[in-house]
Amino acid sequence: MEAHPVVFDSARPIALQLRTPVGVKTVRVRFPKDEEWIERQRKRKVLVKQLGRGVSETTIPNSEDADAALLSKIRIAEEDAPEVDAFEASRVIEQLGHADVDDVVQVGDGFEVTLRVLGGTVTHSLKMPSAKDVFEYRRSFARVLDLPYNRQELIINLAPATSLYKKLVQGAEGYSGEVPVVHQAVAVKAAIDALDAAFHETGDPN
Repeated sequence: MEAHPVVFDSARPIALQLRTPVGVKTVRVRFPKDEEWIERQRKRKVLVKQLGRGVSETTIPNSEDADAALLSKIRIAEEDAPEVDAFEASRVIEQLGHADVDDVVQVGDGFEVTLRVLGGTVTHSLKMPSAKDVFEYRRSFARVLDLPYNRQELIINLAPATSLYKKLVQGAEGYSGEVPVVHQAVAVKAAIDALDAAFHETGDPN
């Protein structure tokens, strides 16, 4: 794995620039702890409504309330700090949790997953998950409740992602200290998606 400079340090205070109609607000925070990310995700209930003909609508009602609650915990106290409403809080939390997959490459019996995160690019080296790993992860990661009027409620649990990540990880480049759970979850999903894609490419249609 090619070495990366340290681009992500969860222990370092962060100053985010929030552009608003009244000007730029500087919001100073600490990076959320894993248990805080897990709690935030648990509160963000995902509603899926079937509209018919294979069309569905996905919403996360009142997600800004969970983000405002998290921001109040992680914000660094300072004089004359700008006021931030719940919707602006969501923008701050989304920036903190940003993790997009740049690339997934199979290397031997594993995967190298490259993510773009706050501050730069990081790389995760993961062993290939077994079929049992994937089954248990998917069973625990989301709880689905059937609701009236063709609706379903999904409650996402990030804890299984960190359990599987710790089982699979061989190394992570670009970090100072621990890899946060929000990055672990994206890396694990990327590896599972790559495994699924490889299976479908090599599968016999007959």
